[in-house]
Amino acid sequence: MTRSPAAASLVSLLPLLLAYPALAQDFRKAAWGMTQAQVLATEPDRPAEVRQENGEVVVRYELSDSAKTADLNGRLIYIFANDKLVRAKYVSNAEHSDLNDFIVDFRAVEPILMEKYGKPVSERAVWENDAFQQERLPYLDQDRALPSDILPSDQNVGLSVSMGHLRLYTQRSGMRTKIVHTLTGENHRITHQIEYRSVELEPLENDLLHLPKQL
Repeated sequence: MTRSPAAASLVSLLPLLLAYPALAQDFRKAAWGMTQAQVLATEPDRPAEVRQENGEVVVRYELSDSAKTADLNGRLIYIFANDKLVRAKYVSNAEHSDLNDFIVDFRAVEPILMEKYGKPVSERAVWENDAFQQERLPYLDQDRALPSDILPSDQNVGLSVSMGHLRLYTQRSGMRTKIVHTLTGENHRITHQIEYRSVELEPLENDLLHLPKQL
């Protein structure tokens, strides 16, 4: 059976999700709280970019070498607060002419996250605008409120995501790590990412960014 371009682009992501078990390491070969130098020493390649952003240090790698990264074309990002690793993420570089193929991508990743981390503790399809939908917001909020309710065959759902009218997310929580899988968009651009957050160091980052404390 021939895979669709959308499915083929996500096949490359799945081995990465399973390749690094959450044992001594929290994300890939790194542990939360490691310094920037320690984390960079765990990666075989040099980062594509290191920048300051809102008081944090963001280190970006381009995952494009198929021999080393299981054919994933995307970005690997580490985020440091006070020189401690607090977050990391995979961001897909997939491009699709049919925006509904991003829904295919999102749905392809969810079973792998389920296998590795279990059921989500929180999941939602958040509708902000019904402009491209046949149904109105009250119906969408009630009957299409979960990511699993959003299908690639649904009319204009990819367009709705790209305009910021719809976003999908699931969250899984462990003792040390939160895993947040999101599909969001703005100005006709869609971002598909899986973010890993340190539970212990989240208050440190929130204080640095002046964010309200999580209850």
